[in-house]
Amino acid sequence: MLHKERMPAKPKEPIIFVNGEFLPQSEAKISVLDHGLMYGDGCFDAWCGRNGFVFQLDAHLDRLYRSVKGLKLDLKMPKATMRANIIECVHRNVVPDVYIKVLVTRGISPEPVIDPRKCKEASVVIFAREEQFEVPAEKKGVGIRIKVNSIRRTSHMSMEPKIKTLNYLNIVMGKLEAWECGFDEAVMLDDNGYVCECPGFNISFVSGNTLFTPSHGILVGITRNSVMEMAREMGMDVREGYYTVFDFTSADEVFMTNTVAGVAPVVNIDGWTIGDGKMGPITRKFQEIYLNWLETGRHGTQVFPEAWS
Repeated sequence: MLHKERMPAKPKEPIIFVNGEFLPQSEAKISVLDHGLMYGDGCFDAWCGRNGFVFQLDAHLDRLYRSVKGLKLDLKMPKATMRANIIECVHRNVVPDVYIKVLVTRGISPEPVIDPRKCKEASVVIFAREEQFEVPAEKKGVGIRIKVNSIRRTSHMSMEPKIKTLNYLNIVMGKLEAWECGFDEAVMLDDNGYVCECPGFNISFVSGNTLFTPSHGILVGITRNSVMEMAREMGMDVREGYYTVFDFTSADEVFMTNTVAGVAPVVNIDGWTIGDGKMGPITRKFQEIYLNWLETGRHGTQVFPEAWS
């Protein structure tokens, strides 16, 4: 149990880590010549937490450093130091129910031109904010409607989707298309018409006692992996492969996963009703287990040991 009376005093404004310093938000700045701003040249990762536990801290860290390596960024900060800085940022902001984001860019260029060789050192920014809600609570309870986008997901032949880059324009445009057409979210296909992922989410479906999830063209989500772990513990079969829109619209249940939303049920795809049009029992079970893991600290790292018993 987290005893809030034992928590540190909350700062007057959010604290942000920027290149070695913990600064009040009003003082936190990054150069206009940073390659992350000019070219989306960098990567990021995001965490969530409840009751002072940061969920899957090390799994996300491992993915962040794979992204760093994949982009050939010169990040001199060791993983253990990054871990300590994340924990300290959460502690300084006093946010037990937390959303964390870490940005790593190639760094500052002397001139506004594309020459990554002249960026001498990577930039690092760490945010720790109150819990965010990407899918409204009422939608998580009754389900969301998603559109099959005309915009295709960026091909792995152009950019490796396993790298969580700062260049999210493809995903931003995918969300805009869905919203402008009156849907809650979207799903994106690859160049061959197979389902990849939703803009900012992984997507999966349940048929019978089997969980199916795309294996290609996706960011390998930590929450996706957690749900696969839950399914196996529930005695379900888990399969990864190539699936069409028809496979999803014919399923018993469909849901999306990401760090912010957790498990979000999908009840309609492009006008096709999924199942009986309501959140299914297995999706509801995944939601319940996920919330329990967050609150009880399974796969969690406690940031406020002085307030926990």
